[in-house]
Amino acid sequence: MPFEKLEGCEPFILNDSWVSPLNFIEEVRSKMNLPEQVIIHDVTLRDGEQMAGVVFTEDEKVFIAQELDKIGVPMIEVGFPAVSGEDQRVFKRLSKMNLKAKKIALARIMDEDVKLAAECGADGLFYETSINPYFVKYVLGLDSKEFIDRIIKGAKLAKELGLFVEFCGWDTFRINNLEWIKTVYTELLKNVEVDQIGISDTFGQAHPFTVNFLVRKMKEWFPSIPLSIHVHNDYGLATATALMAIASGAEAVETSFNCLGERTGNASTEEVIAGIEMILGIKTNVDCQELYRVSKMIQEVSKMHVAPNKPIVGDRIFDSESGIVIDANEKINRATEIKYAMYPYNPENFGRWLKYVGGKKSGRAFVKQYLDKRGLKANEAQIDEILVRIKKIGTVLKSALSDEDIDRIVELVLG
Repeated sequence: MPFEKLEGCEPFILNDSWVSPLNFIEEVRSKMNLPEQVIIHDVTLRDGEQMAGVVFTEDEKVFIAQELDKIGVPMIEVGFPAVSGEDQRVFKRLSKMNLKAKKIALARIMDEDVKLAAECGADGLFYETSINPYFVKYVLGLDSKEFIDRIIKGAKLAKELGLFVEFCGWDTFRINNLEWIKTVYTELLKNVEVDQIGISDTFGQAHPFTVNFLVRKMKEWFPSIPLSIHVHNDYGLATATALMAIASGAEAVETSFNCLGERTGNASTEEVIAGIEMILGIKTNVDCQELYRVSKMIQEVSKMHVAPNKPIVGDRIFDSESGIVIDANEKINRATEIKYAMYPYNPENFGRWLKYVGGKKSGRAFVKQYLDKRGLKANEAQIDEILVRIKKIGTVLKSALSDEDIDRIVELVLG
């Protein structure tokens, strides 16, 4: 039913969620350079497996790729064929399955890598090398011309073989010579029509403002080609920097479920998708209701379980105990019909559900709704007694109570 809106304070509703209107005001949006669409390039199977101790079997990789395809992920980095016969077999098996997603192979700036990716059925390449001058000289042993020539040679071969090509010069953010960055990409694009270029905060060191700066520079230098961002989470900034890159003009982002990846991992697929949809207001065309299910499946397969309070997919993020929060949510819901007014988004949009739990921080509103759901009546004194017992037991247990625990308390008090 209609509710009385408070003048000048109308709730800003997006996807059945009360979100921040400040993300959408002109003063903020005018500072953004948002693309019309954002491509999710999931790297769970390749970069995710680079996390120490993580191993996916051939069958697991095939299954995960199918699941990612089912939920609408448009680019799946399946593996690194040049160093793994298993990955070659995975590509060949997936090639027979008519996936909608592009199957991407990691390839170094080596002709052998490119040829093998094409032979095993990859649709495209994440064609990469560090462009840090120290890597070029001391690891690859090349001078600048030799290095750029090698990049061009492999990219030409890839396009001749009919592959989608994204060139990513990683460790981009530790290079203080902007002209060198510009030169590498300029020379490549002068000679080869690659499909996409990328930059990488390989060690997770860039401040979001720094990401904004370099993304805008890249779009200024190369406005006609899509740009991708690849970031790591070493300072806990991966989601923030990924969203900043998109807000600055990047059209694609590399992510990994559950933040899997080298060291602290990549930007989290589920967090970045949620941020794109709910904070930037751009549709990803990925089925958000399936993110939790896929995350849980990958946790089991990878043996890397996320914290219970991890954004989007943590098991306990919608267990609500605070009496103040529950009371406020119930009151605003009755007044406005906004179901999740005291929560960041509608959990149902992400395959989740809200559960009020009893514990040390509970209030009378929790007890009342608990009894109402069970069709039980209690007077004020009984409600207070139930609450006292819940608080005491929650303090002793140092946890929320189970429904069975609360049922026993209710039975003892109500008789």
